[in-house]
Amino acid sequence: MLINPIIIAGAGPVGITLADKLSFHGIPVIVLEKGEAPNKEWRASTFHAGTLELLEETGVTEELVELGLKAEKVQYRDRKNGLYAEFDFCLLKEETKYPYRLQLSQATYVKVVYERIKNRPDVDVRFQAEVLDYDQDENGVTVTIKTPKGTEYLRTPFLIGTDGGRSTVRKKLGVSFEGYTHEERWLLVGTPVPFDRYIPDLEMVNYISDPEEFLFILRVPEAWRFLYPVPLGISDEVALDPGRIQQTMQKALKTTDTFPIVENTIYKIHQRVAGKFYKGRVVLAGDAAHLNSPMGGLGLNSGIHDASDLSKRLIRIISEGANYEAEFEKYSEVRQKVAVEYVKEISEKNTRVVKEKDAEYRLQLQKDMNKVATNPVSAKQWLLRSAMIASVREQGIGEPPAVVR
Repeated sequence: MLINPIIIAGAGPVGITLADKLSFHGIPVIVLEKGEAPNKEWRASTFHAGTLELLEETGVTEELVELGLKAEKVQYRDRKNGLYAEFDFCLLKEETKYPYRLQLSQATYVKVVYERIKNRPDVDVRFQAEVLDYDQDENGVTVTIKTPKGTEYLRTPFLIGTDGGRSTVRKKLGVSFEGYTHEERWLLVGTPVPFDRYIPDLEMVNYISDPEEFLFILRVPEAWRFLYPVPLGISDEVALDPGRIQQTMQKALKTTDTFPIVENTIYKIHQRVAGKFYKGRVVLAGDAAHLNSPMGGLGLNSGIHDASDLSKRLIRIISEGANYEAEFEKYSEVRQKVAVEYVKEISEKNTRVVKEKDAEYRLQLQKDMNKVATNPVSAKQWLLRSAMIASVREQGIGEPPAVVR
């Protein structure tokens, strides 16, 4: 019988998803968030079909679909030569109820789920509560937190680290976080001005190849988003100069129009995976366990998949007395494999095709992508992987340790 609630460090999309799923099954949780309120930054903005299917359990999917935009096609373009590949999600109509990418900001998702769980008796979300340290023994974990009232100590059977790429929980755990960081920073800009006014056949999701200044253009309900690299040697201050941003957008859209800017953020882009997703009674999920390029919209989604997998295991551990070490070992094995063989592979391939500098190789990559897109069989397989349906079917979600695929 569970005496103390499970503690989740971080009230981002992964932590809040885990809290929703556990409390839906009557398992009490405490969510610790160092911020003063749910984060309102848009950040990630795509929900894939495989993710929407996993979120059906608690009833949140229907609400998300009502709020989001359905992107039924994904385009790959060249900055100079235009469209070279297009994938149509209609090929998945027999595979899923959601044959599209749902465009919706991460902030909206967090708000929706938080509003659903904040008054549940089994949920305690504490803001301005930062995890500083923890110690675990064979019976549980003692967590040290910083609050406006001072230092506090909480006891929990399990601590789940969903506290992002700079995770305190992961660093304390002492596991490796190998990979690399892209040499350039990426600048994300948002404007309410519709980009299809300038490129008439533009879809909601577009990867645009260019050896010097590749682009990622996509639409969310609030705006059109525009992602591009900041050249080496250019400071953040210069890159964020309003005039420079306007020039970049005008060049890309071939116009002299001025665009109102509603967001502008510079990111460092990482491809990293933890060597282990748990140790003892402490488990990692989402960005705390793996980071990847945003090219593919897989980071948020894979984190939600982590939470879905882990929730099933925690339910078995708490409700059925399943062996937690065996469950966590299986979780680590499966989710690490997905992070490397699905998420990393897809995001790296998308990144490579848009930023490749060698002209001959870039052309070959575009031809290969066109070949995949124009063949219904290969296009469907590509869509199943990019929509994160394949990873669920092939690797499973939360299946018991004894199950072998």
